[in-house]
Amino acid sequence: MGYRFLPLALVIGLMGCKGSIDHDEISAAKSAAKFAQVAFVKRDFENGYALLADSGKRYVSHEKFQETISRLHPKAFPVSVTASEYEPMPGEKAIHIYLAGENSGERFYYRLTMEGAAGTGYKVARFYRGSEPYPGSGSRQKLKEPLTTKP
Repeated sequence: MGYRFLPLALVIGLMGCKGSIDHDEISAAKSAAKFAQVAFVKRDFENGYALLADSGKRYVSHEKFQETISRLHPKAFPVSVTASEYEPMPGEKAIHIYLAGENSGERFYYRLTMEGAAGTGYKVARFYRGSEPYPGSGSRQKLKEPLTTKP
């Protein structure tokens, strides 16, 4: 008689596991900062493209990647970037990392969607540039120590 409820217990148990993905925000922020340093600061489009997740590469070709980065920076590029905040995506193997960049006359605001989890590492799936800081949300948090790339 006790085995009659086993399938139901198994389904309920599996449903509870869906949202329990472990993230390492420091590892994700380091990967995001490395990508930003390579692609936005150094403008090394070849190596920047190599840092994209496979899902990002399916979304954009190498040529489109270079065009997109150039279009996102019509006047100038940052000389350094700082990852300062993160926002896990509940139930997803993805986390948003928020970065700010600067040069002598302009501020840059980025949101990178990092694909992965604590055990697998992170790669950039999508990247966005805003004209001002991204608005906060209830699940967005500050990194304990911001990560700044070296100019």
